[in-house]
Amino acid sequence: MTFDEAIDDATGVFRNAKIFRLGADLAILVWDLPSPLPATTKCLLSMDRSPVPLVSMMLPLGHGRQRMFWAMRPEQQPVNADICTEHGDIVETVVMQPAHMLTPLDVEALFTDLAPGSRIKFVNNLLTVWRSAFRIAGDHLFHMIVEDALHALVPEPQAASIVCQVAQGRHLIETAINPDLGDIIAIYAIGATSIARMAVKPVLGRRAKSGLQPCHFIAEAPFPSPPFLIVLLSKNGAAIRQLADDKPRHPSLQNWWSKNREAVELRELIVRCLAALPEGSAATAIDLQVNAPLPATRVAKSSMHPSGEVDLALALDDGLLAGGWFHAPSSAFAGIDYVREDGTAVPLDANSYKFPAWAEGKDEKSKTDVTGFVAWIPLPESTGPLLQPRFQLRLASGAVRPLIPKPQPFEPATQRNHVLRAVPPQHAVDSAFRTILAPALQDIERRLGKTIEVDTTKDYSLSETTPLVSIVIPLYKVLDFLRFQLSGMATDPWLVANAEIIFVLDSPEIQDETEHMLGGLHLLHGLPMKLVVMNRNSGYARACNAGARFARGAILVMLNSDVVPKGPGWLQVLSRPLLENSRVGAIGPKLLFEDGSLQHAGLYFGRDQRGIWLNHHFNKGMPGDYAPAQQAREVPGVTGACLVTRRATYERVGGFTEDYVIGDYEDSDLCLKIRRLGLQIAYEPAACLYHFERRSIRRSEDYMRGVASQYNSWLHTQRWEDDITDLMANPFGRDQDHPATTNGRDRERNAA
Repeated sequence: MTFDEAIDDATGVFRNAKIFRLGADLAILVWDLPSPLPATTKCLLSMDRSPVPLVSMMLPLGHGRQRMFWAMRPEQQPVNADICTEHGDIVETVVMQPAHMLTPLDVEALFTDLAPGSRIKFVNNLLTVWRSAFRIAGDHLFHMIVEDALHALVPEPQAASIVCQVAQGRHLIETAINPDLGDIIAIYAIGATSIARMAVKPVLGRRAKSGLQPCHFIAEAPFPSPPFLIVLLSKNGAAIRQLADDKPRHPSLQNWWSKNREAVELRELIVRCLAALPEGSAATAIDLQVNAPLPATRVAKSSMHPSGEVDLALALDDGLLAGGWFHAPSSAFAGIDYVREDGTAVPLDANSYKFPAWAEGKDEKSKTDVTGFVAWIPLPESTGPLLQPRFQLRLASGAVRPLIPKPQPFEPATQRNHVLRAVPPQHAVDSAFRTILAPALQDIERRLGKTIEVDTTKDYSLSETTPLVSIVIPLYKVLDFLRFQLSGMATDPWLVANAEIIFVLDSPEIQDETEHMLGGLHLLHGLPMKLVVMNRNSGYARACNAGARFARGAILVMLNSDVVPKGPGWLQVLSRPLLENSRVGAIGPKLLFEDGSLQHAGLYFGRDQRGIWLNHHFNKGMPGDYAPAQQAREVPGVTGACLVTRRATYERVGGFTEDYVIGDYEDSDLCLKIRRLGLQIAYEPAACLYHFERRSIRRSEDYMRGVASQYNSWLHTQRWEDDITDLMANPFGRDQDHPATTNGRDRERNAA
């Protein structure tokens, strides 16, 4: 390519503004500011009809003057264009010719008088602003000009190479760059016929003895066939590399992973990359970490020197939950940091909670006092299923000691259990929940919910006729009371004639046992039943909601598997108010312990010493015939052990809220949602059942050993503080033995 007479061939100085071809239909106007004008003069291009887009740029020349560039799509006919100062003075007029009549731009001549930094900026603009503004990545002439510019900058590029195949169509690329280049902001692949921006984030290693800095990134197909040029752009310049794939085969990812345990930043990059790929790749990332983990490290306990350990490090979608202990016997201890993939350190102090704890001493039987901690670190993007996030113990001197936890759990339910044990129950306070445990648990519950679905269903002589009532009974491990429960239902004529029973098995590992038992009970009693089997343990709320989706009746009953009718007629008594009184939103019966004492006569709320609203049962523990419990009345709420509502109401409020952990407070939450519709919650003692309380939840070690109940009560209070405060300000809260309805009229009945 050559310039025309407008260019001084010896110097490459533009004596007059001239136009060149930049692409098939693209032109570039180049003009050196004349010496009479100050170098800081702002110049504009004025035309009768300004092209859109019109992109301009000013670059310094080597001798201190400035060169202006305007890129545009010119008209199909010649038009005049005036170069004006910002004050409107016309400096020069040029004739804009159609692009096909122009001489292609000679980049080598263009670069002759440009300052070195200006050449890099010109290439940067070609690849970024101009390529994007004019959408010309596939333009053959533009592509040739880009290649000319790159070779003019670096005639013999250094090499880049493929390290291994990370996944189908994705390869780990390795090269080295000058540390002065700084942070890489974009990477481009320049092939024989295409220019493509790689949507990747490189990982920069520590400076080598050569003075260069290792640089790795994962290239995603489609990218040009090797050999091709790679351009790494930063605010400080550009690095140009040539990738020539001269290896017929590359190491497998598994082999590379096992041999490069010290390449922790690259391992984290690969985990993040695999997590973003279709289903199955995240499992590959987990397998790699489990089969070839990093060696766990801690700073052993010392009476004189700082020490510490991170034993909880859950990398979640929204952030990182870290926990462990430290011992700071002197001012030498400065803190513990999370080390990100790019090597930057994030102090945990910004959002952490500390509490008294203990750690193992010199032998397994001895214990020593330390400071426990738990911290939540919000992250701008997910790290993927990273099982061993890195940390460091920071000393006041600036020195750091690595802290690497053992591989962490990756299954959401197990992660949740670890979170529930992160803080001892006696130290589980608002400051621990609000900004640390709550974000982690909400993240986990959201991911857990995405994995839950109905696996199978089985019908036991369901009638084609739509029933009036659907009874939903969640099952979790305990089947001890099914015989008694179904026997009580089978001897209730109204229930047999009007109800269907939907069992939801929330522990699919006992599916065979459950199907066998239900099959036998169906042969014995002939009750219409459906079994809904979840694919995994989902928790009380999700199980109930799943069962409700199969319900056909207008009346919906949520019934625990450990609730047994005292006699017939209870369902008819509880259904009648919902059929006859539109103001009633939900209703519950009297529940008795197995010794005949009261377990439930309505539910109310009371604050504990921390100011948290807790659920309480009216008259709990009193004799079953205790007079105040014989009053049918409005109550703040009723227990989910036996809660009856309209299916339309249940669906309108979205059913049970599913973010309470394992199973607790969903019932009062549902009642409060129904109350927000302007409906009442009623207690009816004429319906009486036995409740063998919490036999199922006691099988959940995760609930009994952690802080699940405390978290649920805290979350419930955060969600319903104002509603409960207003509700308990009425007669419900003033007289628990004789609670009144809002209109002050109670209706007495003899309890069954």
